[in-house]
Amino acid sequence: MTNHAAPDRPVAGDWLALREPADAAAREDSLPLIARLVRHWEELAPAGDPSSSGAEPVVVVDLGAGTGANRAWLARHLPGPQRWILLDHDRELLDRAVAAARADGADVVPVLAGVEELGRVLSEHPAPRRLVTCSALLDLLTREQIRDLARVLSEETVPALLALTVDGEVLLDPPHHLDPSVLGAFEDHQHRGELVGTDAVRLVAESLRERGMVVDVTPTPWWISDQAWARPLLERFLADRADAAVEHRPDLTAEAHAWLRTRLVDCARGRLRATVGHADVLGLPPVS
Repeated sequence: MTNHAAPDRPVAGDWLALREPADAAAREDSLPLIARLVRHWEELAPAGDPSSSGAEPVVVVDLGAGTGANRAWLARHLPGPQRWILLDHDRELLDRAVAAARADGADVVPVLAGVEELGRVLSEHPAPRRLVTCSALLDLLTREQIRDLARVLSEETVPALLALTVDGEVLLDPPHHLDPSVLGAFEDHQHRGELVGTDAVRLVAESLRERGMVVDVTPTPWWISDQAWARPLLERFLADRADAAVEHRPDLTAEAHAWLRTRLVDCARGRLRATVGHADVLGLPPVS
């Protein structure tokens, strides 16, 4: 299994749960992007506009909502009342996200659909302040989907906060001589078919800028060491990379299995540290 499942395959809920604490820690680095987003809304609001005083809810469309972790984290950092449109093609995950949102008392609307439905969803939910967001999704899209996403955001003049996209950087300490082979095969697997994989951050930033959006990119890496949640996440992270490497390059089967055995021993002994590169992208419509 890769960082996520391909768009036509279900995302494993247990993987989403394992990565949630690492995601939450990494996203602290993106708080300045949220502050910039709020300033953008303030600049657009005329004096006396009730939406600027918090009377009107922010409508947030969460693409690939998964189990709802993106909503749970981001809702705490956005101002005023909010209405969340949770969009996912996986009914089981969507049901879980909606249940978690309603348990939190959130105003939530579920939409069983893929990212290609974003334009329709935005047209059905007009509001003075809107936001499109996603977490760990962009690397699963194709170039065409990235371009379409940028087009819809530009045409609807909606800001976007696109979080936690892998950028291809993986540093394991201590190093192992098979790291380049296994991790390289995994990255090649990420680009299988038409998926953009680790080119996603660059491509979405370019596509948004070409559409006239103002773009800011900030690194949000995972730092995995001795945290209480680290070991199960690392074990799954390593196993998924070995599996994907073998799937992509069967000739690496023996080496990948040997690498995984060694790395799991390192993990069990508490001596393995990992840095996994991610980035958050903020796209803002220009203020006229």
